[in-house]
Amino acid sequence: MPHEATAVDQADDVNGADREADGAEAGLHGRILRVLDRLLYDQGFRSAFIADGPGGLRPRLDADLIEVFDRVDPTELRLVGRNIRSAVVSGGTGTGQGLRDAFPRTLEAVQERHGLSVNAVAELFLASPQFQHFRDVPYSPRGRGLPLPECFHRFMATEAPFDPEHALESLVHYEAACAIARAIATGAEATFDVTLHGAAFHGGTFCAFRDYAEAPAAWQLHPTMFLAGAGRCVIGPASRPLFDALTSVLAGHEAGMSPDVRAKIQQRLRAWGLR
Repeated sequence: MPHEATAVDQADDVNGADREADGAEAGLHGRILRVLDRLLYDQGFRSAFIADGPGGLRPRLDADLIEVFDRVDPTELRLVGRNIRSAVVSGGTGTGQGLRDAFPRTLEAVQERHGLSVNAVAELFLASPQFQHFRDVPYSPRGRGLPLPECFHRFMATEAPFDPEHALESLVHYEAACAIARAIATGAEATFDVTLHGAAFHGGTFCAFRDYAEAPAAWQLHPTMFLAGAGRCVIGPASRPLFDALTSVLAGHEAGMSPDVRAKIQQRLRAWGLR
């Protein structure tokens, strides 16, 4: 598979041949972390390591890295990799909602179109650069990181090798936006950033809208707004003008509205618990 070839080829990267100037990557410690990262998250790299040992990878690891990783227990490594995949698929402490619960329609479509199980999709996702943005990846240079649903949307929208034309992107976006809004309603936004396309925070409220005009009719995706705040989540059909009016009031930019329209918008937001 192309995924496995790419994973093994990355041995050259973990040696530090393309080492960044960033101080976190300098020296033996940084190089060890790079190898460890691939072993934990990349099934292809991990399988090659387990089959041939650290000295059998091609391109070869440097001698000092071979010495360090020669002590790794392959059985334990295989178990840890399986546990990480399980947490991403099923969710759990820290991970939050897993792929299976957050993306049921997307994963069903992938199974029908490409014959890939949720575990196979998860392994490809784990090995991708987009997973590295996840908030729970250790030593991330990206600050607080992103929620798992947004990382998966990025993967499907840019890198999924089984969907090079990104035919499922609109469905993935819908399910990701739903999952992110529900996570924010639980107060979890304190542990991650949100950069989902088309989303923003207004007055402390998560707001997103998409019309999904490009989605196949069979998916039954309609213009939808996503609003979320502490303890509150509103997901449902809406027009763009209504969404814009709601976000204007939330942002405190309602000066141009008529008093009657402003009062109605404020009343609706209060009824939703967002004011």
